Amino acid sequence: MTKETEKLGIISGGGILPCDVARAALKEQRAVHLVGITGEADEAISSYPHSWIKWGEIGRLFSILKQENCREVVIIGHVTRPDLSQVRMDLGALKLLPFIMKLKSGGDDTILSRIAGLFEEKGHRVCSVLDIVPSLAAAKGAMTNGQPKESDHRDMARGLDVVNTLGRFDVGQAVVVVNGHVIAIEAAEGTDRMLERCQSLRQWGRKGRHGVLVKVPKPSQDRRIDLPTIGPDTVERAIAAGLSGIAVAAGETLIADRAATIRAANDGDLFLYGVHPGARESRDDQ
Repeated sequence: MTKETEKLGIISGGGILPCDVARAALKEQRAVHLVGITGEADEAISSYPHSWIKWGEIGRLFSILKQENCREVVIIGHVTRPDLSQVRMDLGALKLLPFIMKLKSGGDDTILSRIAGLFEEKGHRVCSVLDIVPSLAAAKGAMTNGQPKESDHRDMARGLDVVNTLGRFDVGQAVVVVNGHVIAIEAAEGTDRMLERCQSLRQWGRKGRHGVLVKVPKPSQDRRIDLPTIGPDTVERAIAAGLSGIAVAAGETLIADRAATIRAANDGDLFLYGVHPGARESRDDQ
């Protein structure tokens, strides 16, 4: 096969982002092949050239990428970490068993970097989704009708400090800060579950909306394979938690279903704001 027949391989987890990437690539006259993980990827990927694999079918995955001439790959969409004891492995996976066992230890950053390294060892280039669809990135400043107040800017700065500090230990991408108090830090449950915790803890004793969800990349995060993502569900949970807004890293956070996300924020009187991911720069921008 020649360079002209190469396709973009899209390793697809859940959500609409794999289809967004496929649609954008095709618009640029670039052929694609989506590889959906059964039980994770949305059936919508069937609208594009695709294959399905099960957890544990690593040999089949690389065979598909070779057959479809996918030299470059994007890994996109949310997944649940599988119980490896319940995964049925194919021959290709068994050959990589020592590598797979290493995935049982370490935080998300370590695991995802190892996965990216495996693809590279197999001759593939792992691309950031923003290399393919830069329009998915959050813009700088307000993306909604609402604007953050001075107190919100202070909460954003505090949240950025927390993520940048704890991120060095591979702790979550998101925190919730209310009136200068850190009330929740994202753990293994993810951002949506953290916001549900905030809703149950909501006892500020003040009327109205207060506080900000801050979601930005950790300092050591591999941005090719793991970017913070928000969507309409994130907005709905932030509204239910009584927050004033959401601050994300401009240029480094993905917005799934952008139109619906911004519409939900405007309808719920919630601001969506793109900040510089560095805490010091965030304060200087105010």
